[in-house]
Amino acid sequence: MRNSLRLAMVGAVAAASFATSAQAATTATGTATAEVLSSLTVTATADLNFGQIAANTGGTVTVNADSTVASSGALISTGTRAPAAFDVVGSPDAMVIVTLPTAAVNLTRVSGTETMSLGGFNTDPNGAFQLDSSGNGAFTVGGTLTVGSGQVPGTYTGTFSVSVEYQ
Repeated sequence: MRNSLRLAMVGAVAAASFATSAQAATTATGTATAEVLSSLTVTATADLNFGQIAANTGGTVTVNADSTVASSGALISTGTRAPAAFDVVGSPDAMVIVTLPTAAVNLTRVSGTETMSLGGFNTDPNGAFQLDSSGNGAFTVGGTLTVGSGQVPGTYTGTFSVSVEYQ
């Protein structure tokens, strides 16, 4: 009987030991969330306008995104000069970043093949900006037009691409 009492006691101690180990283990539950943003749209609302230019010996005309204008060389720039304007629609209060062309693009004379180079693109606001609480935003784009000496008279036109993405 003593042996069975000892075995019962050893069994009770072992069971208590296993019960303590089982109580030491615990679990927790984590939560995962995700927000799907609205698709971004960007729409051109105004063209980049360099006005009228008297080429003389050539130079550059810069129309900055903040509407400031500058020129170099012996050319004269006059008339309506304004940056291009774009509207953006996306998710409310989201941050977006604007990507501009890194290489120059050509403007080609409407009734000919002559070109002028447009580069040095800049934007206002510069880089990234936040959409408003309705998901709307806007930015402007400027650049520098290189006009050759004796540039053939006429209207020159061309396109450039901008893109926006969530930051």
